[in-house]
Amino acid sequence: MLCARSIAVLPLLSCIVLGGEAAAQQPIWSRAASVLDMSCEPAAAKLLSPDRHITIDVRCDIRNAADSPYLLRVRVGKKQIAELPIPEGAHEIVWSPDSRSFFLDGGESAYAGFFVKVYTIEDQAAVREHSVTSLAQRDMVDAFPPCKAANHDKDCSRIEGNPEYNMSGLGWSADSKAIFVFAEVPCSSSYGGIMCQVRGYEIDVASGQIRQRLSALQVKQQWQTMAAWNISVPDSPEYGVLLEDSRTGKTQ
Repeated sequence: MLCARSIAVLPLLSCIVLGGEAAAQQPIWSRAASVLDMSCEPAAAKLLSPDRHITIDVRCDIRNAADSPYLLRVRVGKKQIAELPIPEGAHEIVWSPDSRSFFLDGGESAYAGFFVKVYTIEDQAAVREHSVTSLAQRDMVDAFPPCKAANHDKDCSRIEGNPEYNMSGLGWSADSKAIFVFAEVPCSSSYGGIMCQVRGYEIDVASGQIRQRLSALQVKQQWQTMAAWNISVPDSPEYGVLLEDSRTGKTQ
């Protein structure tokens, strides 16, 4: 079950039961997305690429029920070219305009662990996964340093070394070579004065390089039409005040 809500930017939604009825069939992150049908029913929905040559559906393998029984099956015509494990929390899929790539959006909790996974179909014979958000994660750390935030958590150095900011795909560039990523510092008090801060990134899929950075206001102005929720612009970040350690009475 996924209760999809980020305190700062996503409206309060009903808990989404993956594979549920009509309430679950709405995109959470990208307005252009199709929701994955995780019902395991024989008549489960199949998702066609824009050129209608490629079909994606969810296959349920009860033999793997102890882990995740869900596999993403990719077919070109009648030929199956891949079965991919579906990340836990995946909810929706967005095709590229040229039908050669797609991404999955999902989340691991109501406010954190939002992710985007990108895949390309190579020569209509195989599917390759791309890691595209590593540089954006580091850029978010540089833009909003966790250990300089007001009221930051004592574990801020771990966050700096291994950031896990929310990253959600909103759409594709016209040339199908880049995705638009909504990046957010999770709305948790452990992030102190930088919680809920937002940036936008246009990221090249092949290299993971950042093509363009957008401020929160620019994201709202330029990308609102791609988002499935009403984007809010957060207040400015706050820096300089440290949390007091409740055990010692000293600041961190």
